[in-house]
Amino acid sequence: MNISYFDDSRITEKTIKSKITKLGQYRQEIRENMEENNSDVPEYSLYYPKDFTLHSNITELAKTYKNIKHLVVIGIGGSNLGTEAIHQVLDEGKVKLSVLDTVSAYNLAVLLDELKKYKKATQLTICIISKSGSTTETLSNASVLIEELKHHFGEEINQQLIFIGDPKTEVEKYAKKISAHYVAMPKIIGGRYSVATAVGLIPLALLGHDTDEFISGYLDASKDEYETITAENSARLALYLQNKYHHYNFFAFEPRLEKLGEWYRQLFAESLGKETTKNGKPVKDAMLPTISTPVELHSVGQLYFSKITTVYTDFVTFDDEKFDFKTTKSNKLASGLKNLSLQEIVTGLYGGVIGAYQERELPYRATILDESLPYSLGLFMGMRLREIMYTANLMDVNAFDQPNVELYKIKTKEILKI
Repeated sequence: MNISYFDDSRITEKTIKSKITKLGQYRQEIRENMEENNSDVPEYSLYYPKDFTLHSNITELAKTYKNIKHLVVIGIGGSNLGTEAIHQVLDEGKVKLSVLDTVSAYNLAVLLDELKKYKKATQLTICIISKSGSTTETLSNASVLIEELKHHFGEEINQQLIFIGDPKTEVEKYAKKISAHYVAMPKIIGGRYSVATAVGLIPLALLGHDTDEFISGYLDASKDEYETITAENSARLALYLQNKYHHYNFFAFEPRLEKLGEWYRQLFAESLGKETTKNGKPVKDAMLPTISTPVELHSVGQLYFSKITTVYTDFVTFDDEKFDFKTTKSNKLASGLKNLSLQEIVTGLYGGVIGAYQERELPYRATILDESLPYSLGLFMGMRLREIMYTANLMDVNAFDQPNVELYKIKTKEILKI
């Protein structure tokens, strides 16, 4: 992984070191918890993939459903974003992925039309993921989909269902009643931190991806080399917040990383976007995370290059050697491109954007994923999870709750009388 920076002049080596020093105790606590394999702390997500039962479940279910053609994931937020982020990059068309997140009768109808074209239930698997077992969107989508598929395939569809969530929920009781699979995840691990639990790894295994390599990268994020970089990145982020930067722009320069931006946006916003500190004081500094791709160079690029002073950009990309085409001299439409390959043109565009950012003195971080993609994604996500935990610690906010999100859930249940 190659990481470079172009900082605001107020973000100095001295101020970064000062923030890193403040992280000392928290970093040591996490090290000790890792050594003890402490499963009672929310940071357990950083080392949970060592768990033998997790690997056993992945192997068993991947073997059971090795011949499926279509995987449906029903879940929202942390229950689906990690899977989608990784699959968007690694997808080679082995198994089709469909996701039902929010409630949309139209989307459900379109999906049902597609699923009913299959002749056998064994060509499908449905993963229903709800940590709490009470997510309105997930349960409503799942109940309708299951009943509709029962009408088409009969009770056989029950054998194609995998439920994932906290232990001892009503959903677990339902799964056992219909003899479907239920995989429990540690209750202590929050949804947005769950990509390296059954929530992310089981769907990825069913899609045919190399979960072992992903886990290897994810766990390597805890090695001293990468943990040190993470602490520095957290210090930077805290300093940009402190210096009144209000906009965090995740720039997926490779468009297949756009879903990774969506995953990080949730992690960032739900973990850092708090009303009060742990001590009840108002939080004064906040950033709104957004996502850009190179398409935005022809829409909001003008706004960024006009030198708005409160935007911090996070470029993420990778070189793709698998796919490439060349422009040809014989085609006069692109004769000015001198027989360049599309990858060469992308590299030029990336260099041009970075150069423009430097000329306009716009701060950024640039990350190039330069190892195998499953490993690189695991390493990146493992580092980013820890980075957000560290940043929350520096802000003195709780990285693991989302009290304000609960408000809409309460209001919804009041309206629906459920």
